[in-house]
Amino acid sequence: MSGVAEYIKESYIELTQKVTWPTWRELMNSAIVVLIAAIIIAMLIFGMDRLIFFVLDKFYKSLT
Repeated sequence: MSGVAEYIKESYIELTQKVTWPTWRELMNSAIVVLIAAIIIAMLIFGMDRLIFFVLDKFYKSLT
């Protein structure tokens, strides 16, 4: 049981004294980069989906 208490104590010390937390500005910049990347990836996937739909639609219509 003392091992668990020591682990929690060391974890607390590490989080409060050794970790460099980002500033609010750095956090906002990172969030904006992630948001823009997610939008770009979503647009790419949407475009590929539309293209595949178009190609398959033309293919199936040519069979009839």
